[in-house]
Amino acid sequence: MENRIVLFSNIKGGVGKTTLCALFASYLAENGIPVIAIDADLQASLYRHRQREQDVAVGVQAPWNVDLLDTTDSKQLKKVMTQLKKVPGVVLIDCPGNLNDRNLEYIYKSADTAVIPILFDPDTVDATGIFIKALKSISEAQLVFMPNRIITSERKSEELRQRAQTTELLGLVGTVTPTIKQSVTVKRYTTLYPLEKAQLDIVKPAFNKIMEIIK
Repeated sequence: MENRIVLFSNIKGGVGKTTLCALFASYLAENGIPVIAIDADLQASLYRHRQREQDVAVGVQAPWNVDLLDTTDSKQLKKVMTQLKKVPGVVLIDCPGNLNDRNLEYIYKSADTAVIPILFDPDTVDATGIFIKALKSISEAQLVFMPNRIITSERKSEELRQRAQTTELLGLVGTVTPTIKQSVTVKRYTTLYPLEKAQLDIVKPAFNKIMEIIK
């Protein structure tokens, strides 16, 4: 597969970008697609998650690699992004949505696709709108919106109307994937072992849509 740089990012925290990035990495690996993950977030949640798992599961072969990316050194960051563009397969970057960090422009500009997990509450929708505007001003990446932690039993007509309206608006600037429902199973991710069947059933429709776009 040709090189693809795929970001997981949003200015709004708590939307599940690290979890979805890890699950997608496992999904790609299990489908025979070369993949590495880069943790560019200051919290290094993905990288630290992998290290905790490896401390317990000594000797277990990791299905995909996780590397840290220092975004504070602009010269080094630009060099690393140039190298990542030459890696065969998919490079996933768990990226902070910090609009004030000018160095992150190197990452945004290198991206082929930006996966933006969203929730449908007003605060997240507003923040996502700000992030979209900023991202489009510096990057030509395809935008993919992934509705996450959706309560499928919700039947309030006003909330459903607002959800449909938001989905329609997002569809004007990018692709909206099938929703990922609220589930403890999804939040309980691993970076070392295959996806559980229950996890796969929930994420597969959305992940397949992303794969259609990046291939």
